Amino acid sequence: MRVAYFTHSLRSCWNHGNAHFLRGVLRELVRRGHTVQAFEPEGNWSHTNLLADAGRDGAELWQTEYPELRATTCRAMPDFEADLVLVHEWNEPALVAQLGQARKNGARHQLWFHDTHHRAVSDPALQRYDLTGY
Repeated sequence: MRVAYFTHSLRSCWNHGNAHFLRGVLRELVRRGHTVQAFEPEGNWSHTNLLADAGRDGAELWQTEYPELRATTCRAMPDFEADLVLVHEWNEPALVAQLGQARKNGARHQLWFHDTHHRAVSDPALQRYDLTGY
């Protein structure tokens, strides 16, 4: 199966504890023979702060623990081919909506929203996502 994962950051865990969980999930998908692409916004605050604190060498240490994972940075929604698209709750609402609209317009992949703590759906203050295409 081809999996595309949209996350705030796979490369950085700076004030982003979800990165550890996401790395483990994606690593397991790779170990089970799936093709995994991870996408994160260019210049995200977690990676920017990690670079400021640890420098380039420190920011690249995660790759020694997870050599099978790669993250593609992007400014806009990238072109991708996937059977399953997972979208993490820390993505910008515009990207979440754009992915949902693509699905409503006939994209053939499964589209799942990953709400780690169930807050994006259950907390009215955080219900800023259009999930109608999910």
